[in-house]
Amino acid sequence: MNGLIFGAGNIGRGFLGLLLAKAGYMVTFVDVDHIKVTALNTQREYPVFVVSEGGTEAEVARGVQALQARDTAAIVEAVVHADIVLTAVGKDALAYLAPSLAQGLEERIRRRPRSEAHVIVVACENVQDNTAFLREIVLKQVPDEKRIRIDDAISFPNCVVDRIVPNTVPSRDQNPIAVAVEDYFQLAVDGKALKAPFPNIAGVEVSDNLDATLEQKLCTLNMAHAIVGYYGYLKGYRFVHEAVADTEIESLLHGALDEVGATIANRHQSIGLAAQKSYATKVVKRFRNPFLRDEIVRVARQPQRKLGADDRLVKPAVLTWAQGRIPAFLASGITAALHYDYDGDEQARSLVGQIREQGIERVLHDVSGLAPDTELARLIKSDFLLRSL
Repeated sequence: MNGLIFGAGNIGRGFLGLLLAKAGYMVTFVDVDHIKVTALNTQREYPVFVVSEGGTEAEVARGVQALQARDTAAIVEAVVHADIVLTAVGKDALAYLAPSLAQGLEERIRRRPRSEAHVIVVACENVQDNTAFLREIVLKQVPDEKRIRIDDAISFPNCVVDRIVPNTVPSRDQNPIAVAVEDYFQLAVDGKALKAPFPNIAGVEVSDNLDATLEQKLCTLNMAHAIVGYYGYLKGYRFVHEAVADTEIESLLHGALDEVGATIANRHQSIGLAAQKSYATKVVKRFRNPFLRDEIVRVARQPQRKLGADDRLVKPAVLTWAQGRIPAFLASGITAALHYDYDGDEQARSLVGQIREQGIERVLHDVSGLAPDTELARLIKSDFLLRSL
């Protein structure tokens, strides 16, 4: 069995590559990083350090290789022969892989019998409608007459992907492709979008209600992770586990989780309040893991993206307000993101500059889609101005 993964970064190696390798797949990565590509082809395996509350255990992903992202011919061949195709490159980078993926799918349909042409393509990116977005840009790469054939033959299910992968590995290991991951993970794919059964890969969930699962993760885990990062930065912490141990940050975190918990339970009967509270408790427990050493600046990076109207901070606040409740703690989390001024983050520098030049009302409108005359925008503005005193 052949698995193709676009992206040999931490998620690609530490989550997806390990998952497929353990399921017996020969895994081929596609990446722009020459060092990673060379190391994968030389070693044909890499260590994965799985970190739990009890400490760290080492696993090995075997049967791996890699292709340079510019080697279109080799990528096309890999797509033709793949049994599953995954991506872990970030939403913005999907546009760069789409041409070679589209060529590969065209060639696959041309060369393989109709009964064998099907393959499942999953964009394992931490954004809403991840694979639907990839499908759209892939189809734009092919002539009109071939789009229907690809759409008929290929499954493009959205997914929910969740695994904390910090930027650090145990200091004793100098392998350039070693990676550390937490022991918890989730990969759920939309069963309604599948044209054939999903391969038997341990740990993958096929869901008939992916929208509820996705919204729960976005508004709970992603929201909580982000605000702990921003609060932690403002108080000078380096790691997530340090920040969440701070009693003030803990109170702010639980306030936001309570607000969003009621919102999710009201919107999704399939989840319910008890299940939502259990999920939130597990989220906080994951953050407390001291062995992960998950850096604040990694979690808080790209604040403009995270302040988008449909992303982890603004969306749960809007949904909570729409249910007639004041998202006071969620608004405070948004305010913390607006004050994130880490000099090593390009988006943070840009956001600070925009606020300085245009004012908070304009930024909330342009970045977060919040009109100045809305009560939520006024609440965030008042919090922001108070913090600025």
